[in-house]
Amino acid sequence: MIHPLIYLLLHSLTSAHADNGLTLNQAMQEGIDNNPSLKMSKAALEEARAKKRETFGSYLPKVDILANHVFKLKYQEIQISPTSVFESTYPKTSFGARAEINLFDGFKTTYSYSGSKSLVVAADFELAHTLMSTENTIRLKFVQALGAQVLASVAETNVKTLSDHLKRAQELYRLGEFTKVDVLKIQVQLEQAIPEKLAAADNVYLTRKALSEAMGVENDERPLLDTLPVPKVEVVKNLDTNSSDLAKNRLDLKALEKRVEASDDLYKANRSIWMPKVNLVADYQYYNNRNYSFSETEKFRNSYALGVNFVWNLFDGGASFARLEGSYYQKLQQEQKARKLAMNSSNEIEFWKRRYINSAVLYSAKLRSVDASKESVRIYQNGLKAGTRTNSDLLDAELDLDRSEAGVIKAQIDAVEALLNLELAMGRRI
Repeated sequence: MIHPLIYLLLHSLTSAHADNGLTLNQAMQEGIDNNPSLKMSKAALEEARAKKRETFGSYLPKVDILANHVFKLKYQEIQISPTSVFESTYPKTSFGARAEINLFDGFKTTYSYSGSKSLVVAADFELAHTLMSTENTIRLKFVQALGAQVLASVAETNVKTLSDHLKRAQELYRLGEFTKVDVLKIQVQLEQAIPEKLAAADNVYLTRKALSEAMGVENDERPLLDTLPVPKVEVVKNLDTNSSDLAKNRLDLKALEKRVEASDDLYKANRSIWMPKVNLVADYQYYNNRNYSFSETEKFRNSYALGVNFVWNLFDGGASFARLEGSYYQKLQQEQKARKLAMNSSNEIEFWKRRYINSAVLYSAKLRSVDASKESVRIYQNGLKAGTRTNSDLLDAELDLDRSEAGVIKAQIDAVEALLNLELAMGRRI
């Protein structure tokens, strides 16, 4: 059910701007294409994938092409005997290749690669969470901007009603049918309504700007063409907030759990400082140690070496131990963040469920208030004609009607906000 005031306002906007207006679906699509936060999350996912490929590279052999040429040198002298001294030979020109493959590094590569895989999954969950959050933000900003337009119309109608009553009251005061107190009462109400109208107009501008920002576009002034959704208690009444499974699909929590796994793997990878490193090494050189020529192939010879390289670092100034200690405390931080978020999830679900139900109940109550206020206005209008009611009574009834209509809009906006936050806390649509 759409309130008549909302329907008339939105219908006029739709009819006037059907070709260049903005619907909720259009806003969502443009936001997905342009929102900076969403683009950042996509880039973060690609960065995590690149780091995973980088880590996997530790499993593969490393091959270097080497080339050297010296323009001038003085040979080292080797003392063979007290009377015999030989100069060591050194290649003036050499070309070669060196290959090295990791055989054992204390499982550093294994744990690092496992951690990088967990970080990719975490970034994927974070992208999904950001996408859902972006959609919810655009949806909420759209509804807020739409509601602000209606509330501005209500505020303008309120000022017009009070202005008309003030003119009539001033006329009746001159005729002696109204007292000065009656006129002053209406004048005070008008003085309060005028800044409220200005504030409502400012809110239209600000909410529209907030929607453009959420969409990632600038200076979008297209009129909004959709209608406000109607809240219904039945949407959430079957949600069991005491169930521990209700928040298991929460995307940011799943991402954080994967980051905890990654931090544990990276801590284990840093523990490899206590283990030796073993590499298989192959080296080949094609060199000339006779003269400085590049092209005299008969002067070139070749050499090669194949073997195992063993390194066991015993002390590096404490840098490796500090890195290990840092990764341990990073792991603790991630674990506590995940624990805190898990504890808050059930509370958030309960809070937003109750908030939505309250907004839905308030919406229904405000609709009944609107109907009652309309009937009161009709009765007072007839009573004023019959002389049994005063102009002040009619004014109060009309103001109650305006407040009830504004309450309907606010209840709808609050319900949308509650439902979107509830879905985000659960990680799924309802």
